[in-house]
Amino acid sequence: MGSLGYVFASLILAVAYSASAALVMGTGLHAQIVPLWVPAGIALAAVLRFGMGVLPGVFLGNLAFNFYLTSSWVDSLLAANLLSSLMIASGATLQTGLAKYLIDRFGANPLQPSHHHGLYRFILFAGLVTCTLNATLGTLSVYWIVESPGSAGFLNDWISWWMGDSFGAILVTPLVLALLTPRHEMRLKRWLRLVSQLSMVILAILALNHIFLSHLQTQLNRSFQQDIRMLDAQIKAVVQQNLSDLTSLESLVLPEGRPDPEAFRTRVLEIQARNPSVLAYSWDPLVPQHELETFEAETRRLLNRPDFAVYGASLHPEDPFVPVQFVEPLELNAPALGFNLLSLDDRRRWVLQAQRSGRPLATQIINLTQAPKEPGMLILHPVYQSQETNPLLGDKRLVGFMVGVFTVERMFRAALQQIGLQNIEFALSEQNVDQPFFTTAELPQQSPLYSRFLLDVAQQRWAIEAYAGLDYMAMHPASNAQLMQTLLVVVGCMGALLILGMHDRERTLMAQVHRRTQELAHQARHDDLTGLPNRFRLMEAIQQRLTFMPELPFSVLFIDLDRFKMINDSLGHQTGDKLLRLMTEGLSRRLIEGSELYRTGGDEFILIVNGDIPHAIQEAERFLHLCSRPVEVDEHHLQLTASIGISHYPEQGDSLDTLIKHADTAMYRAKARGKNCYEIYDQGLTTAAVHSFHLEQDLRVALKERQLVLHFQPQFNLKDTHLCGLEVLVRWQHPVKGLLPPGQFIDLAEETNLIVPMGWQIIEMACEQILMWQEMQLMVPPVAINISPQQLLEADFLEHINEILARYGITRSQFELEITESLIMQDPDYAIAQLHALREAGYRLALDDFGTGYSSLNRLKHLPLDRLKIDYSFTRDIGKNPRDEAIITTVIALGKSLNIEVLAEGVETQAQYDFLRAQGCDSVQGFMLGRPVPRHELELSRIA
Repeated sequence: MGSLGYVFASLILAVAYSASAALVMGTGLHAQIVPLWVPAGIALAAVLRFGMGVLPGVFLGNLAFNFYLTSSWVDSLLAANLLSSLMIASGATLQTGLAKYLIDRFGANPLQPSHHHGLYRFILFAGLVTCTLNATLGTLSVYWIVESPGSAGFLNDWISWWMGDSFGAILVTPLVLALLTPRHEMRLKRWLRLVSQLSMVILAILALNHIFLSHLQTQLNRSFQQDIRMLDAQIKAVVQQNLSDLTSLESLVLPEGRPDPEAFRTRVLEIQARNPSVLAYSWDPLVPQHELETFEAETRRLLNRPDFAVYGASLHPEDPFVPVQFVEPLELNAPALGFNLLSLDDRRRWVLQAQRSGRPLATQIINLTQAPKEPGMLILHPVYQSQETNPLLGDKRLVGFMVGVFTVERMFRAALQQIGLQNIEFALSEQNVDQPFFTTAELPQQSPLYSRFLLDVAQQRWAIEAYAGLDYMAMHPASNAQLMQTLLVVVGCMGALLILGMHDRERTLMAQVHRRTQELAHQARHDDLTGLPNRFRLMEAIQQRLTFMPELPFSVLFIDLDRFKMINDSLGHQTGDKLLRLMTEGLSRRLIEGSELYRTGGDEFILIVNGDIPHAIQEAERFLHLCSRPVEVDEHHLQLTASIGISHYPEQGDSLDTLIKHADTAMYRAKARGKNCYEIYDQGLTTAAVHSFHLEQDLRVALKERQLVLHFQPQFNLKDTHLCGLEVLVRWQHPVKGLLPPGQFIDLAEETNLIVPMGWQIIEMACEQILMWQEMQLMVPPVAINISPQQLLEADFLEHINEILARYGITRSQFELEITESLIMQDPDYAIAQLHALREAGYRLALDDFGTGYSSLNRLKHLPLDRLKIDYSFTRDIGKNPRDEAIITTVIALGKSLNIEVLAEGVETQAQYDFLRAQGCDSVQGFMLGRPVPRHELELSRIA
């Protein structure tokens, strides 16, 4: 929508806002707070439909309505009305904008919620939360700035405002949104059902509210009429009291025809103290013209006022004077002293009427001296005295007038206060006169509560019109509008929620089905543990590449974690799973653009890398480095390595199966090279893989058919050259290939985990041979057997070997178990504990190939060893490499310091033999002294 479109939409919104406000303004008891505020919903729906650009329409509509409303009933400055209207309009605009933001942010559109909690969020954000904003600003405005009528207190006004805005935002917003829905986005039947249902709910709420207000008005009117009857009686009592007070003042008139000044003053002050409507009392005597000078002189003496004089000439020459002689309170009414009532036409008329009737006469005074803005009432009470010449005849003569001046408003307010009423306004007029001579300052233009009654006051009859303002209705005990209207709003919100829920049920169900389908599709294509794409997703991705981008080269990197099974076996699968999650999270974050990582098995991954082979090699090297980073899992410091095989499309395969098979073959070649490296596939690897596969199958058969044979290599003591031990070396008598050395099948056995059953078979074969030699009465030295790490780290290794030796009756000291440094490196704590258990059980322990590994000397001192074996790689260079000789010398010295026997392997020359003997080496073995031979070629001494 362009800028002109927003301007046009804002103007339409402003008109709609003001018009709807005018329609619902009579739904409450407050002049400005409407408990069912429809415009809030119109504004929010328009902003949701057309965007924030129509917010000016909300501001203008609210401003126009509130300024007109306050100007019509608030007698205050224009600035106050404008400030209040600006404050309310700003609050409404901010409230609508905030609701729009929250609804969009949390997907709470009432017609299309993005979540199954969307409707609850709509009620929360559109109404209950955001409506507190304008409720606070608006209530502060009408409560403190313009003081609009109908207030029930700040808290109740705030609740009514908040409730009214919530009604509009929650109930009206969905209806207007539905009406603003474009035709192409609606399904007519569902749309009609939604509009009709929401309309019926809103109309029902408004109708119920109207019925309730009508019933409430009837109750309030009945109560109001009762209050007016009480007020009528109280006003009459106040008037009668005023007349009684005048009569009591008449009794103060002395025979001299005047009251005593001090007694008069005291009595007036007493009356004024209990009657706040009294402004003044005065004594106005009747003075013949010929006695005027005497009267003035006597009054100066009585009042001690030398300046006293009667002023104002009588209108008729034959008229006497009726001057003000005494007036109280004097301080406020001193200018009235000496005023002649007969000098003004209306006063003369009142005096003559009171004189003729002989009774008090009440008249209204438009402007009072003390309170010019307060109309007053003046009562002339004629005072008569008996004739001294003939008192029995009862003849009386008029001596003057006792005059009382009262404010009408104070008289009425006093009457209200005495009966405990508030917030009732009045208009007073003479009977049969339309224009009132007195009205209260806040007289409502229209009031549903009205009463008219007549008041007779000293020969006058006044018509009194009483109005109950909005404050009367809001504060009256019979008014419970807020509770009922709150209930209506709650019921309406529940109805709207039910309707919207039913309307959205089909869409919600479809969304749930779609979402669940997506979740299942994601689960079908991703690994549960790591969240990586799985083999199924890999097949889809490769198929898409081959179909849509056949010219794009890429490489398949088959990644297998080295020795991961050992972590599962030793630390548990839970630790292994955590390690996989942490490692894959780190690898996923560091993938370069164009690379995709998949998990295809327990510890197997496939990495797809776009580009040529050098790019794949670069990524393989980077991946090996990332895999080798240490990871902390459950207080274990773990470090893995990986073996990677690489195949490249299209040179090494044009299908996924072929590429994976070739990468897998290359990966096994990498493992065979020592692990923690990568290998690029070539055709020769396939041949080697086929050979390895067949060899593995033959090895399984060999274990089953016991095709393994044992050879023994003698070990000699250098001190006396006697035989001190035999090392068991395994050979494989292959039915086709003949006798195979261990180098051709031991690595394969370790890789396929056949090394464990092979190890137990070798131990049993060694026990059988030892038992055979012992039965032949031959002297059998300790027999050394190599134990693989996988076998030794088994939890039941000690129990198993004890059971085998016990079955053959072989003593444990007859066996020397040879281990390598790699065993210590894999799990140092467990391995050392296992070795101590073996040593305590009586087995001899030897560390084979010492010096070729990476174990620390600090760890060596904790190993319960009987023998260190120097690797032949050091022995063969004796006499050629001084460094190797230095190492041998150091190892021999280390063995002596730790009380561990030292044996050197690979002794093949006399020079090697002499050097080792000269350095104090304990024992040797090698081709010079004896090659590995079958059992029948070994010569053993007989027991003497």
